[in-house]
Amino acid sequence: CAAGMRRPSLQGCIHGVSGPAVPASATTTSAQVHSRAGSHAVLAGLVLLMACLSVMAEVLHRGTTAEPNSLDPHIATGAAAAPILYDLGVGLTTLDAEGRVVPGAAESWTVSEDGLVYTFTLRENLKWSDGSPLTAEDFLFSVRRVVDPATASRFASFFFPLENARQIIAGELPPESVGVEKVDQRTLVYRLVAPTPSFLETLASNIGSPVPRAMIEEHGRQWTRPGRLLSSGAYRLAEWVPNSHITLEANPYFYDADSVRIPQVRYYPGENQATGLRRYRSGQLDILLNFPSDEADWIERNLPGHMQVYPALAVNYLLLNLERPPFDDWRVRKALSISIDREGLVERLITPGSLPAYSLTPDAVAGYQPPRPDWADEPYAERVARARELLAEAGFDQRNPLRFEIMYDTLEENRRNVVALASMWRQIGVQASPVNVEFNQLNRAARTGDFSVLRYTWFAPNDDPDTFLGLLDSRNPNNHSGFRSEAYDSLLREGNARMDTESRMATLARAEAMMLAEQPVIPVFFYTRRFLVQPHVQGFVPNSRGLNLSRYLAIEGR
Repeated sequence: CAAGMRRPSLQGCIHGVSGPAVPASATTTSAQVHSRAGSHAVLAGLVLLMACLSVMAEVLHRGTTAEPNSLDPHIATGAAAAPILYDLGVGLTTLDAEGRVVPGAAESWTVSEDGLVYTFTLRENLKWSDGSPLTAEDFLFSVRRVVDPATASRFASFFFPLENARQIIAGELPPESVGVEKVDQRTLVYRLVAPTPSFLETLASNIGSPVPRAMIEEHGRQWTRPGRLLSSGAYRLAEWVPNSHITLEANPYFYDADSVRIPQVRYYPGENQATGLRRYRSGQLDILLNFPSDEADWIERNLPGHMQVYPALAVNYLLLNLERPPFDDWRVRKALSISIDREGLVERLITPGSLPAYSLTPDAVAGYQPPRPDWADEPYAERVARARELLAEAGFDQRNPLRFEIMYDTLEENRRNVVALASMWRQIGVQASPVNVEFNQLNRAARTGDFSVLRYTWFAPNDDPDTFLGLLDSRNPNNHSGFRSEAYDSLLREGNARMDTESRMATLARAEAMMLAEQPVIPVFFYTRRFLVQPHVQGFVPNSRGLNLSRYLAIEGR
């Protein structure tokens, strides 16, 4: 009954219980034969029903947001790809059910007293998802691939702490010079230029996942297709039907395969949140990432216990293209920022629990107190008046209004947010025209600089302020605004070199305050993670990363 169906139909299974209809012309000469045939039909139907119920219980159906732009862990971007990639890959370290860093492909490691040398020992008999050996050589190749400019990895900057990584990413040194050494097939040494408390978290992220050299050299960017994609994690790719679904199956060669309780996971991308909610309510989805914010009250009343909403390591902000006038003028950037009523926006349009953002780094980052600009506590009317003055100083008024396009991706919630921003800016004489594009097109525009103002989001893989502040580092490939400040870069390096946590956090906060004074980006609000989870899904633990690996989940009582 499951053949050809995204999810087995219980109704179809029950229909099969009755068996085929007996033609009207058929006659029976023996009540005994008739009874035996009926019993066999009922028995066969019950077997079929049990099989269908078993299949249904063994598949986890997860609704995500947009279609992933890739399943290459070094290339893919966005929250839609992340949970799939964490199911497919595992680095030297990985995350437990609560989002904490734990041993992954490495069974153990040591760190030198100065915090600059990490020595990892791989587990014995590691294998790829096809059963072939997975060795230290694969991790060495993967690190070199990430920092190679030819790969164009958005996350290459996460390896900045490694020796020579900055120079390699800038094209000044070959990838082979990166500070990673293979001692033998089970031992790797990573050499850092400065102590980096978040380094083990970085290795647990997608860029820490190994990738298969032979497949990549043979197939190039097409190596991620089903039948070619070799994975190191709890699952392997079985099927990818674009804009329909991605099916993963349990990887029998995973080092902890015996603990995986769900043999198949199916992801369904969907940019329409209302459609996702309907599918969840009908039972087609077990877990749904995101739902319409204006439905939160209804969900709480009618689906008690289903909604999971909690602070996230994520920020919604506006990218301003500093390479395009007039956004190279700090007065224009500040006018746009201070005229946003963040509290009103969050209260009216954003999911309950979200917070206004006056810094790039969320309060949810452990041990960090982000700076707050002085103007944040001024009455909103005074801020609007000041914004008009700043624009007038920059040469914009009623006769010469500031006009620009603000780009956003497809979700209806995003559209409402951008329309609200445009309305606020009209108070200061700004004419902002919303432009709707697909998610992947938005990312291309950010990377290529083909935008004026762009609504953007950052979901951090690490619980560390540098994950956010590094976005404005001059040599970071994710610095899409074009902000350049040697003083800012220097403070980041100084902060990250400090071994004392309190001193490090204070220095990074100084760097953030310096950056925000120039307003190269405009933080708008901090996200909450929001899921709907069916009661029969066991093991779902809320965490600020919003990553609930399928290997830790189970289905009971569906």
